[in-house]
Order: sequence, then structure tokens, then C-alpha cells
Amino acid sequence: MKNKTANFVLKGATTLTVAALIGKILSAIYRVPFQNLVGNRGFYIYQQIYPLYGIAMTIGLSGLPVYISKIIAKEETDTRKKEQATILLEILFIFGLLVFAVLYLGATRIAGLMGDSRLDELIKSVSWLYLLVPLLSVARGYNQGMQEMTPTALSQLVEQLVRICVIITVALLGISHKWSLYRIGSSAFLGSIIGAICALAFFFSFFKEIFKFKYHRNMSVILQAMKGLFSEGLLICFFAGILVLLQLIDSFTLKKALQAAGYSMKNAENLKGVYDRSQTFLQLGLVVSTSFSTSLLPMLIKNRMEHDKLKFKQNIRLIYRICIWTSMAVTSGLIILMPGLNKALFSSEQGSMALSISMLTIIFTGVILLDNAILQSANSYKKNIIVLVAIIAIKFLTNYQFTLHLGIIGAAVSSVLSVAIGTFFSGRSLRKIGLNRQLDRKFIKKVILFSIIMIIVVSLVISLTNQFGNSRIYSFMQCIIGVVIGAASYVTTTRCGNLFSDREWRSIPGGEYILKIFKKRMDN
Repeated sequence: MKNKTANFVLKGATTLTVAALIGKILSAIYRVPFQNLVGNRGFYIYQQIYPLYGIAMTIGLSGLPVYISKIIAKEETDTRKKEQATILLEILFIFGLLVFAVLYLGATRIAGLMGDSRLDELIKSVSWLYLLVPLLSVARGYNQGMQEMTPTALSQLVEQLVRICVIITVALLGISHKWSLYRIGSSAFLGSIIGAICALAFFFSFFKEIFKFKYHRNMSVILQAMKGLFSEGLLICFFAGILVLLQLIDSFTLKKALQAAGYSMKNAENLKGVYDRSQTFLQLGLVVSTSFSTSLLPMLIKNRMEHDKLKFKQNIRLIYRICIWTSMAVTSGLIILMPGLNKALFSSEQGSMALSISMLTIIFTGVILLDNAILQSANSYKKNIIVLVAIIAIKFLTNYQFTLHLGIIGAAVSSVLSVAIGTFFSGRSLRKIGLNRQLDRKFIKKVILFSIIMIIVVSLVISLTNQFGNSRIYSFMQCIIGVVIGAASYVTTTRCGNLFSDREWRSIPGGEYILKIFKKRMDN
């Protein structure tokens, strides 16, 4: 019976993981056509306010639903489950209403703090989303707690698809009708409202039950729910949105620092738009680098439910090894291909150095997210508060000064430094509960060596193919060739260098296929 339950949980968690990955890929890719339509300045305008949307999305998509599902799953009766859901919905709606009021009424002030008073309409536009976030959070969390993953998974995908369609449509209409870039940005954020409303349609039966449900209000139960929601719940949200928090600090400091360094307002906005290109690469890079390791996280849930401590520790070791291996490959690949990728996707190589430095964030953020997931599974989330404080404090304290002296390269260095130090503190938090990443020096040295070999191989490919052309299409083809040859080089050196055992290869998605390829070559 225990195995059957564990397998059911594993299947459900896998469904959500796949849906989340697809959603993140879609959320990263749409930025390319959008930037191509509105240009660097239009992209700057949109990205200045994006963190406010990103925080709402994190709360309603991957933050609070995780916490709420945990609360719902603990309750033994349907009545108690509905009572908890109703209490949480009421608390979150009041919270959402307060955030909406702060953003809507304080839009002019917030825009001023960002250094651009014309952003106020965009802030007002995105503020409406916070009235829908409580509904989405509780509905998704309740369904996940009931082990009904399909509505949550489908709602995530539909929300992203609708939002992206609206954003691109608005950009096309705005350009053809010669709207101002601020009007295009403000209208684009309406896509998030429409997407959220469409997502709510998947939970019609849930809301029908909840709105009919009546319960006796117990103040101690409500206070207990508030305590958990605003401690563990918000902490989960903050970790899920680490990159968004770094972006938020950039929104308030980067443009001001560039202007203080002597750039005109127009040039500062243009450079901020160039710097914001990094978010596309970072999001895609994190999706690729963490997808293999996070696909194994449900196995940890299964191990814990079955009280299999040996397999739990073995899987932790494997997850970290895969995370570092994929993160190094993705980061190295993005850095060496950045000039070509920048030109192919965004029409110029401007800011490639800053974007390349930003890619180092992928390695550290991937490890931090993994650390936090394991601490959550061990119910030791409080030990990681210091990590969040360190990341935000370091980024906030260094971003302005680094940007003032180094331009957008300084902002990139500030982000990398903050998550690098955060990784150190995160490792300490793991050790406090008797766990560690189990990454030996021999493994790290091999991964670095294989990454260097891949960089050399891809560099040679770029050097040899540079003489044939320099158009955007050619740069795109060059990047495709670089990715294929680089990946082949990295996998080959990894296999020949015996970095993973056959058992570990079989645990990696696609690993069985790689083993078959090398077995055929050995046989021939």
C-alpha cells in the first residue's frame, strides 16, 4: 500500500514538473520576438515592471501552491481540508488586496523610485493581478494536496500560452498603430490578467464548493494559518523567485547608476534593455540545467515516504552530480556562444560581455534551488533564511556601486557575487541537518576539465565558420552547430572519463540512449 501511494505521488509530481518546465520555456522564449518588435528601449520599459509580475506569478504558480498542498494533504477529513482552504483564501485575498492598493495607489511614487515617472501606468496594469493570485494559489494548492495534478498542470500551460499570445498581439498592434512604447508595455501586462482568468476556469468546481462551504471561525486556527503562510509559505515563494528578486533590485538601481556614471537617460534605458536580454538566457539556462536534476526530486519524496535512508542519500548525491554537470555545460556553452546568440536573437552583439558574466548565475542558483528543495523535504526551511538575506543584501549593497564604475558588467558581477555567497551559506544550512552535497574534488576537477575541452572545441568551430558570413541567420546556424558539436564533445568526454556509472547514466533522462550509442561504437 505504501509503495502504491509513493508511486502515485511520484507520478503526480512528475506531471507538475513537466508542466512547469514547458511553462518556463514558453515564458523565456516569447521575450525574443517581443524585443525584436519593440527594441531595446521598449524591452527596458517592459522589463522594469516585469519583476512585479514575476513575483505574482511565483506566488501563484510555484510558491504558495506547494505550501498549501502540504497543509491540505496533512488534513484527514474533507471538511478540514475545505476549512483550511477557505481560511487560506480569506487571508490571501486580504493580503492581495493590500498589495494591489500599495501598487495602484503608490504607482507614481514607485515609478519615481525606479527613475522613470512614465512607468506608473504599467505598475497600475500589473497591480490587478494580485487580486487573482489568491484564487489561483489556493485552487492549485488544494488540487495538488488532493493529488489531482492535471488541473494545476493544464492551468499553468494555458495561463502562459494566453499571456504570451496577448503580449505578442499587443506588440504587433502597437507597432502598426504607432502606440507609445509605454502604452504597449501597459497593454502587454493585461495578458497576465487575461491568462490568469483563463487559468481559473479549470477550478470552477473547486470554487463552487468552497464558496458554498460554511465554517465556524476560530481565531487560533486563523492565526496559526497566518503564521505558516507568512513564514514557510513566503520563504518558498522567495526562493522560487530568486532571479526575479535580483531583477527587482536592478529595476530600482541600474538605470540610476548608469545616469550617475554619465550616460544620458536615453542611453541608460537602452543599456538596461540590453542587459535585460540576459533574463531570456538565464531562464532557459536554468530550465535546462535543473530539469535533469529536478526530474529526480520526486524520487526523494518516494524515498522519504518509504523510509529508505540509503536510497535517499544515494539519490541526493546523484542529483547534485547531475546538477553540477548540466549547469557547467549550459553555462560554458552560453558563455562561448553568447556573441552569436545575442546577434541571432536580438540583432546585435551589444552587451555580450555582461551577458556572458551573468550566465555564471546559473551554476550557483541551480545549486541553491536544489539545496532549498531538499531542506523543504526535510522540513528545515527556516535554516535557509540566512541564504535569502545574504543574496538580497549583497545584491542591494553592491549593485549601484558596481554599475557606477563598471556599467552593466558591474550589475552582472553583483548578481553572480550575491548567489555565489548564497551558495556558501546554503551548503552550511544543509550540513546543519546532517546532509551534504557529496561532491568530491575529483568529480569537480573532471567537470571543469570537460567544460574547458568543450569550450576549446566550440571556439574552434566558431573560428572556422566565422569566415563564411555574419548575418543573423548565419549566426543562428553557427550557434546550432556549436550546440550540437559542444554537446557531443561534453557527453563523449564525460562517458570516456567515467564521470558517471552505468546506473547513474540510466537515472538521467536520455541516459539509456547515450549508453546504447557508446555500446554500439564499442561493439564496432
